[in-house]
Amino acid sequence: MSSARLLPLTAACLVLVAPSSLILAQEKPTVKPGDYGQWESLGGATLSPDARWLAYGIRRVNEENELRIRSLRRDTTRVVPWGSDPRFSADSRWLVWAVGVSPDERKRLEKEKKPVREGVGLLDLDSGTERAFDEIAASAFDATGAFLVLHGYAPEEPKGKGADLRVMNLAQGTEVTFGNVSEFAWSDSGSLLALALSTGADAGNGVQVYHARSGRLQGLDASGSAYRQLAWREDHVDLAVLRSAAPASEDETAYQVLAWRGLDGDPEKLELDPATAGVADTLEVARHMRPRWSDDGTRLAIGLRPAPQDTAAAADSAEAGDDEEELAGLEIWHSTDVRVVPQQKAAASHDSTNTLLAIWEPARSRVVQVGTDLLGTSEVLEGWRYGLERVTAPYPWGAMFGRPYLDVWVVDLDTGDREVALERVRRSWESPGGRYLLFFDGRDYWTLDLQTRRRINLTQELPATFADTAYDVPTDQLPPHGVGGWYEADAAVLLYDEFDVWRVAPDGSGGERLTHGTEEDVIHRTIRLDREADAFDPMVPLYLSLRGEWSEKRGYARIRPGRQAERLIFRDQLISGLAKADSSDVFLFRAQAFDQSPDLFVAGPDLSSPRQVTATNPFQSDFAWGRSELVEYVSEAGRRLQGVLLYPANHDAGRRYPMIVYTYEILSPRVHAYEVPSERDYYNFTTWTQKGYFVLLPDIVYRARDPGISAIEAVRPAVAKVVEMGLVDRERVGLIGHSWGGYQATFLPTRTNIFAASVAGAPLTDFVSFMGALHWNPGVPELDHWETGQARMEVPYWEDPEAHHRNSPIHKVHEMETPLLMAFGNEDGVVDWDQGTEFYNFARRAGKQMVLLVYDGEDHGFRQKPNQIDYHRRILEWFGHYLKGEAAPAWITEGIPADEIEEEARRVARQEQDSER
Repeated sequence: MSSARLLPLTAACLVLVAPSSLILAQEKPTVKPGDYGQWESLGGATLSPDARWLAYGIRRVNEENELRIRSLRRDTTRVVPWGSDPRFSADSRWLVWAVGVSPDERKRLEKEKKPVREGVGLLDLDSGTERAFDEIAASAFDATGAFLVLHGYAPEEPKGKGADLRVMNLAQGTEVTFGNVSEFAWSDSGSLLALALSTGADAGNGVQVYHARSGRLQGLDASGSAYRQLAWREDHVDLAVLRSAAPASEDETAYQVLAWRGLDGDPEKLELDPATAGVADTLEVARHMRPRWSDDGTRLAIGLRPAPQDTAAAADSAEAGDDEEELAGLEIWHSTDVRVVPQQKAAASHDSTNTLLAIWEPARSRVVQVGTDLLGTSEVLEGWRYGLERVTAPYPWGAMFGRPYLDVWVVDLDTGDREVALERVRRSWESPGGRYLLFFDGRDYWTLDLQTRRRINLTQELPATFADTAYDVPTDQLPPHGVGGWYEADAAVLLYDEFDVWRVAPDGSGGERLTHGTEEDVIHRTIRLDREADAFDPMVPLYLSLRGEWSEKRGYARIRPGRQAERLIFRDQLISGLAKADSSDVFLFRAQAFDQSPDLFVAGPDLSSPRQVTATNPFQSDFAWGRSELVEYVSEAGRRLQGVLLYPANHDAGRRYPMIVYTYEILSPRVHAYEVPSERDYYNFTTWTQKGYFVLLPDIVYRARDPGISAIEAVRPAVAKVVEMGLVDRERVGLIGHSWGGYQATFLPTRTNIFAASVAGAPLTDFVSFMGALHWNPGVPELDHWETGQARMEVPYWEDPEAHHRNSPIHKVHEMETPLLMAFGNEDGVVDWDQGTEFYNFARRAGKQMVLLVYDGEDHGFRQKPNQIDYHRRILEWFGHYLKGEAAPAWITEGIPADEIEEEARRVARQEQDSER
């Protein structure tokens, strides 16, 4: 365990808006690559239930990560290197966290082929005493916080053997150890710990329950079988588990279900006999689904799967065919395949764990099957009166080509009757109380009352538009703005229009607008602060997030019972992550801006006078920094748009600067995003501003069948707007993007000459060939993404070949005058890197200035540190030459022979140390 130190927070209460740009930035140095390592990113944060403590993660560019544990009363902070995953006990007395290893240590262990094993740290928050435990795979407090489990790592041999498990009595400082534990689970009440034992053999396995308060160990079942999926009934001491039908060593797929009621007294044992319970002999209980108890304890949800074929018959057949010819290595792809063969292969591991939901009712010794399709989804509605199954099988064409529909079947769990409730719907939801199905038809929301089977249009009379009419992707049914949740007892559903939240009665009796965002173009959306609740309590204040559609201000509002919505905080910052302490009216949120490092703030229920409780990157004030602003412009199609303009560090108003334009889709919400400088982030906006560039992120909206033309119509006036502001030299503007943005960075240079240079990462280049491509990672055909997804082409090539040609970069490669740098990984599983080689060959034949970087072993996004840094630095060299007039290295002007590439890579890798000399 590493040492800890106490750090005072430099300022206990800071004003939320304190941009470093208010200080004379021009007197300060810019950030150099040697400075990047110290930069911090704020990770996840959690408050103790009583809000006296805060634990949060810090990630550094140099990978020296840490956990910080802050006392909110004493304003002190304890630092734990490599700490993560902090969890407070329910009584706020203890904190436990995972302790990792340094990157160097991880590399050493992996090189020596040794396991990388984490430890655990434990802190007594009252006394400050800290303890360390090595090689702990999992830890968990009981529901009261009085006991802590530490579960070790299982040995590699024998296979299936469990690990040692320690149960600590935290107040008394005592502990009990159990061996061969493969799985454990705490009950919600009573501090009962269920243990599944696995010896790695066919003897000594079983299920036990340890009563932590009394110290009593209760044996429930013992056999040579395997046990898994321990499941307690919520707020009770009833337990279920799966037990393999065959000995553990045979690793068979069939399982049995065991359950016990009343483990705090004389328990009742229940056992599912599939043969007498009505389970078809073609099905078996699957080991992949954890049983789930009904609220009243009378039913259990379990998973079924088709039983495998007779392996003995298959073995006999194989032996009989020893002298047969070898079989062909073959795949058969058929045009009627809904899921093509590569998709089936990519999903095989996931598919093998799919189950068919079924409900076991021990008192009636029966099983009611809900799920019928392993590719469908099933669930039990609240109250356990009905089960649901959603299936897409009746609509194969839509599933194949981006127009998905489904049927919703309802199963009466009392009678077993099954009927279609909804047909050919795209989006449906169930109410948390289990009475209603909600669905959207592209215009209105409807409910189906499962008690009366009545269908009701909820929104046709309301003065609002619930469909997202600004949705710019071709579709046969507009999506809704969204569902914000339900009130308890299915009293009302919360629906969104463009800006507001509506409370609507599910029985069709009416609705009302709860917020007034339309008047100011402020988007209101609900926040679920109680992570355990599946519905909002109407007697508890409802909190809402706020975002200014055009201002990009962020904040929160509140609706108290019987009152109007009230705005609590709304600032020119990115304010996010609102959370509440479990047993205290203390709220936590984070705030950041482009020039303000993210920090955490605590406040009361009205969020007034928030107190800053972290101080990330305090050294930023030692360096020059840029700033951000929104710029407005009108697209060539007449559409009002915005873009984010980032200013270079040490900006001099008397100069005209070079500018890098980064494109994708809608980017204006990034105006307040803080970005740490890093060379591993190869498209790092902060780094570019530190290097003396303006950076423009223009919004792009699209028309069907014209994604490239739409991008030109948006980007050209955005660049012109910044040039008109007198900030940028129009002759020194570069373009860059990745994937879909890479497509734009390839397409625009073939249709316009406003850019001095362009960089395209993993771009789409040929609209004809790419339409027929596969996303190899998931094995999915491109077609749905092509017609009704990001490409927005709406129809196949043969229905509108001219549209495919006019939006395809490769069809105008011979007219490209902009120098183009393109980068691909040669194992790209999203955009086939043949898109890069094809464009390269065309550009080469057309005599155009182009360089193709090919990174070995990389996928769509580069993951290897040397490759990330190399690409980042080559982008800077490319723009440095074409936008700043810097001398061009040989790889830009004449290329590098294959036998000299190692030395060229070494040259770039040495850049940082050379610059520090």
